[in-house]
Amino acid sequence: MGLIDGGDTAKSINIQHVAGVVDQTEIERLRRLIFRSTKGKSYMYIQEYDDKTAVKKRSVYIIVFWDGEHIRDRIQKICDSFSGQRYELPDLREIQPQIEKVQQSIGDAKNIFERTKQSLRDQLVQFDKIEGDGDAGDGEERKTSSTIYIYKMFLAKEKALYRTLNQMKW
Repeated sequence: MGLIDGGDTAKSINIQHVAGVVDQTEIERLRRLIFRSTKGKSYMYIQEYDDKTAVKKRSVYIIVFWDGEHIRDRIQKICDSFSGQRYELPDLREIQPQIEKVQQSIGDAKNIFERTKQSLRDQLVQFDKIEGDGDAGDGEERKTSSTIYIYKMFLAKEKALYRTLNQMKW
């Protein structure tokens, strides 16, 4: 993408970027290596983020530079040498449609999750119904038990029975 386009491609400045994720403990080393390899001709933006599933804290980085493919190759080699992941960023014109596409897929996934949860709930309610519920005929209300609870008690009894049988010797 040309930052300055005066009609002549020799006068345009090509701003390029590399992005990725790296452990927070390695971020200063990455910053020094990038600065030394580009001789200060790059800008590095770092944002920490908290991932509750990850053991180590991680940071997101974006390196912005303008000196062609040679520096890009050097920066990519440095970024690949770290334990994190490097990502290709799309052209600036393509970012908004991709954000919308990702938001739509997240919405679809949430919708599927909610429908699956509701379907499971409906199946459990259907499974839990006992046939023959209602009045006993003599004016006395019948107490009903949960089918799931009955199966749970049955399985607990079977488990205790087999545990006792496994303790026996021939």
